[in-house]
Amino acid sequence: MRRLAALMALLAGLALAQDTDNHTVTVFIPKFLKLTLDATDYLFDFGDTAASGTVSVGGTAYPKASWSNYEAFLDTGSGTQDFAPTKLTGAGGNDYGTMTILSNQAVWTVTPSVSGSLSLGNNRVKVFAEKVSGKGGSQTTVPTPITAVSTLIGAGSGGSGKSVYKLYYLFTMDINDEIPTSGLNEYITITYTLTSP
Repeated sequence: MRRLAALMALLAGLALAQDTDNHTVTVFIPKFLKLTLDATDYLFDFGDTAASGTVSVGGTAYPKASWSNYEAFLDTGSGTQDFAPTKLTGAGGNDYGTMTILSNQAVWTVTPSVSGSLSLGNNRVKVFAEKVSGKGGSQTTVPTPITAVSTLIGAGSGGSGKSVYKLYYLFTMDINDEIPTSGLNEYITITYTLTSP
């Protein structure tokens, strides 16, 4: 009997010695959308006497904006011609800008907005996005006037991760353009916005 009482006392003591506590594990993951474009300026300089050659955009070769290529166009006497930029700033010597999209969203879109105006018309500026890797797809199957592009790139599903696109621009000249004697030196600013529902 004494042993039983001692055992019960020991068990009671052990029960009193036990304790519990708890804590939570909190996980916070924000919505993540990031868009970067390395090119800061697409320059079309038709007075550049050093530039020459062509740029392949969507499988088609376009002459670079330069004095010699512009002269050759004027010499044809008719029609229109799309020209590639003379050079790009910030693109590492490439003839295109590299647009990188980082997202943890399945659905997203990249839309352009234009500020400023060109005397010859903003519709003379054409854009073409070519997919290099990742998610989504280009909404431009051919170089398209920037004024006609509501969505440049989009992912309808499975858009999470990294996506890379080459971004090309062209400028259309018309043989009937009348340029002022002082010339033209104008620019527009194009802003791309990455959004997700």
